[in-house]
Formats: sequence, C-alpha cells, structure tokens
Amino acid sequence: MTVTPPARSPRRRVPRNTLNPDRILGAAVALLDRRGTEALTMRALAQELGVGTMAVYSHFKGKDEIIDAVNERLIGEIELPSGSGAPREQLIELCLGVYRLFSEHPSALQLLTSRPLRGDEAVAVIDRMLCLLIEAGLEPSAAVRAQVALMQYTIGASLWAVRRRRAECGEAEAGLQERIRRRLADLPPDSYPSLAGLAPELVTAQQSGRAQYEAGLAALLDGLLRT
Repeated sequence: MTVTPPARSPRRRVPRNTLNPDRILGAAVALLDRRGTEALTMRALAQELGVGTMAVYSHFKGKDEIIDAVNERLIGEIELPSGSGAPREQLIELCLGVYRLFSEHPSALQLLTSRPLRGDEAVAVIDRMLCLLIEAGLEPSAAVRAQVALMQYTIGASLWAVRRRRAECGEAEAGLQERIRRRLADLPPDSYPSLAGLAPELVTAQQSGRAQYEAGLAALLDGLLRT
C-alpha cells in the first residue's frame, strides 16, 4: 500500500523586487516581540518575510548587523522633547518615551545590552535627560545620579508591565487576578491590618500599568528635584 505524503502548503513569498532594509527590520522587530531574542536567526527572519535566506543576506551581512540596525530603529522611536515647557514636564515626556519603548518591545532591552551601541540615538536620550535635570536646578553630580535613578525606575516598571501582560495572557495563568484577590481577601486583619484593608487598592495599582508608572515617576521627580 502506497501512502501519499500530505502536500506542503507553498511558502508565501513577497513579490519580486519588493524586499528592502526597512521591510526586513520591521519583520525582525515583529519576530523579536513575538518570540524573543533567541528566535532571531537569518533563516527565521527569511521565513517571516517569505523569502529565501540569501535574499536577506543581500541587504545585511548577518545577524549582528541586523541587531545594530534594529537597536537604532527602536531607540529612534523615542522622541526627544521639543524644548518648550518646564524641564520637569519635558523629563516626564522623555521618560514616558523610554517606558513605551521597553513595554511595547520586550526584547529591546536585551538587544541593547547584547552589543555595543553604534548609533547616536541612545547617547542623545541620556544627554537630553542630563541637560533637563541640570536645567531643573540640580548640580552635575546630582543630575547624574538622578538620571540613573530615573532609568532604573523606568526600565524596572516597563519590565514589570511586560511580565504581568504575559502572565495574564498565558493559559496557565488563567484566573490569576481572581486568585490574587481571593488570597488578599482571606488575609486576617489582625495579622496584616494595612494589607487587608488596602487589598482592592493594591490590586488596582498593580494592574494600572502606565497610570501607576506615571504616578511613581511624578513622586520620584518631586523628590529628586526638591533635593
């Protein structure tokens, strides 16, 4: 008896002469956001685009060159403040741009630390932040420490947002929020008076994403600029 193997569905290919660096980088970002940095290979990227691997090599020498270009593209999404408005408001705008980058592109931070930065975009963000802190009245040494604190808080908050989003979307975590609510509701008030009394507010704060980040950023800036 002869068994005929199932026919493979033909790979979707892009029209001839339409592949360009911009399309390749867009596909690389989509692949990274969906599957993480370990999934980025020249072969996987070619499959994402529906082309042969050599077609990608005709635009980029290899994976490292693509990573450098993706880094530059992602950091370039952060808009530097125009210069109008108080330094504090411009700092909020700039920090929100960094927060959006890392929360919307989960692999961006790992990519940025995997290779030395070759473009000027990241340097421009740091320089602008330092300038605004000095304009706000901080001494240079205090401005440096404040800039590091702002970046640490922003990166941590964006990673927190990504982690919670993934947990809420995972099938294994279905009902996670309800389990947390029940656990907090069952806490004995005599043992945990503050937590038991503020459980609903705590859950809301943990789920509020950007709103919680902005609240923490405002409090952090108040303390830094007052100092």
